[in-house]
Amino acid sequence: MGSESLFVKCKTCGKDISKNAKTCPHCGEKQKKLSIIHWVGIVLVALLVIGIINAPDQPKETNSSSDSNAAEAVVKKKIEAIIEIPSDQEQFISLIEKYVNSFRAAKNELQQSALKDQRKNELAKLIHDYSVSSWVGTITKLETNTEGKAILSIRVSPDIEIKTWNNALSDINSNTLIAKGSELYSSLFNLSRGQKVRFSGSFFSSETNYIKETSMTIQGSMRSPEFLFKFKSVKPLN
Repeated sequence: MGSESLFVKCKTCGKDISKNAKTCPHCGEKQKKLSIIHWVGIVLVALLVIGIINAPDQPKETNSSSDSNAAEAVVKKKIEAIIEIPSDQEQFISLIEKYVNSFRAAKNELQQSALKDQRKNELAKLIHDYSVSSWVGTITKLETNTEGKAILSIRVSPDIEIKTWNNALSDINSNTLIAKGSELYSSLFNLSRGQKVRFSGSFFSSETNYIKETSMTIQGSMRSPEFLFKFKSVKPLN
């Protein structure tokens, strides 16, 4: 067994030759030997292969994308939580939404009429002088009429809109449309639909709803109210 280690196979003819032979005595083919550099290269490649085999599994691309989207959603919620909503706005939204739900559950028009009166009385206790300051909402409409005056509507909850009139005829006595060239008009110039803003201004009095609501029916007034508003300032939320 010991003598066998002194011989190797010729790579050309396959016959046994001395390990130290530079050429094959049988076929004359030169015998190449691996240099130290070659051995080092072989060792490095072997280590690399072992490392790849033992490396932990990488997450799939779909999982990575899902995790990224989830992280973005969390950040967005945290940013929205930082936005401070005035307490009177929170109370206003809570009151209106309470009657939105109650009205939908009403069994007949008698109950619906009673709910409207109840909401009016509660609004009178909540909003004393009709004016509000620094409320927060999302622009849902920002347009102009034929005279170039701005029409503005801001949503403060899924069911509640606060808005100007959308035409000059309806606006004759209210003057809610925003005049071109005014300071308020200029502040709206670079805003857009879907943008969150902080606004101030005042509601209008109403005998039937306490504050003026523009819907044509009691259904619209109670289920998706649109309150008429005189805007004094509108600023984007950073």
